[in-house]
Amino acid sequence: MRRRWIAGLLVAAALFLPRPAGAAEMLIVSDIHFNPFADRALVDRLAAAPVEQWATILSSDDSRMSFFGEDTNWKLLASALAAMKAQPPDLVLVPGDFLVHRLGDLYDASASDHSDAAFQTFAAKTIAFLALELKSTFPGKPILPALGNNDSDCGDYALRPGGRFLADTLAAAQAMVGPERAQTIRQTWLALGNYAVPNPLFPDQLVVIVNTNFLSRDYHNRCGRDADGNPARATLAWLDRTLAQAAAAHRKVWLVYHIPPGIDAFATARRGSSCPISPVPMFAASADAEFHALMKRYRGTVSASFAGHTHMDGFRLLGDHGSNFGFVMMTPALSPIAGQDPAFRRVTLSADGQIADTSVYNLANFGTAATGGIAHWSAEADFAAEWRLPRFDLPSLENLFARLGASKEAEGNWLDDYAVHGPARLLIGGSASAVYRCAAGNDEGADFAACACAHGDN
Repeated sequence: MRRRWIAGLLVAAALFLPRPAGAAEMLIVSDIHFNPFADRALVDRLAAAPVEQWATILSSDDSRMSFFGEDTNWKLLASALAAMKAQPPDLVLVPGDFLVHRLGDLYDASASDHSDAAFQTFAAKTIAFLALELKSTFPGKPILPALGNNDSDCGDYALRPGGRFLADTLAAAQAMVGPERAQTIRQTWLALGNYAVPNPLFPDQLVVIVNTNFLSRDYHNRCGRDADGNPARATLAWLDRTLAQAAAAHRKVWLVYHIPPGIDAFATARRGSSCPISPVPMFAASADAEFHALMKRYRGTVSASFAGHTHMDGFRLLGDHGSNFGFVMMTPALSPIAGQDPAFRRVTLSADGQIADTSVYNLANFGTAATGGIAHWSAEADFAAEWRLPRFDLPSLENLFARLGASKEAEGNWLDDYAVHGPARLLIGGSASAVYRCAAGNDEGADFAACACAHGDN
């Protein structure tokens, strides 16, 4: 508690300092998992109403804010948007999972019209509503969305390439990215949910949004046909072409996607953390190998990657046998379903488009707020202040990862932050702590296993 109190003072003091010349501020909100079914009595009204009326309808729900183990209801979403608006950013990234878990089941349990067409329309309207709320919270600011594994009208990890959901959500995606980029994304969004646009803050650079859900080991095109082809192979081929063009033009690239590469620490720990350990990868084997090769090939082009999906506050080092060539910043979830405080991230960018610093903002009095109290969103210590490192970049993350392996105190502090100080922290202590630490520092299975089983950790 004392560590967080001192860190809070450092962050509070930093808020009153002038912004460095040429710097910009970016907001990242991930894994919103908005639940429009929290009050089932409202669902038919939502289905019949235009999305411009949804906020008014949802505000008639007088139940409590959603809590641990639940997805984001309107009270939590409205509170978070108000907190984000208090310090307007220059750019917003949304690395996926707009929609609630088990969307289809909840819809069937709540709506009167159970037809496929009605459900598909409701799913698309939910995306449109979230786009509208984000745009009204950040008027005139570009918002760059990626799709998550739950963002589908076919089920989890089941988005159909070239399917109806992509067509139905194109207008919402275009509204978020802004009119000057709307037509740029049309073709690639409709095909695979990917797109590349000039960085709104640094126009000589590029932001590439990659639908890594197709790369997942859990992906299955259950609503599609064989004629749809292989969306993982098509996505990787598109990414290769896009990065090759950027490299030829000497343009730096940010990658934004939902599912990160590397090891699924949660699934691996559930399987068992004793050695020899059997890591569970995020991606299917062939996709994982090709994605890793692309990141290595374009190490001089990709300057940063941003992901969500784990619901936790982490990072990933990308490399081979301790020789790293990239990193991923992972933003914790707004939804508290996984047992972490609801959270979002702010990033300070230097004039050259590099990450200067970052802080996670969480609902610090979640228990009080969820039972009707006034919500207090507060910043944890920024990365530089907490870890005494100059910036959030590859050398600093390598330094931090080495520290986590050398100091149980540092590892414990990092795991507290990783779980955003929620009850999820109870699941990642003891022998499981090495699984989570080593997943942060090793994206390849063999390197991860060697790390997790070193020095008798497990």
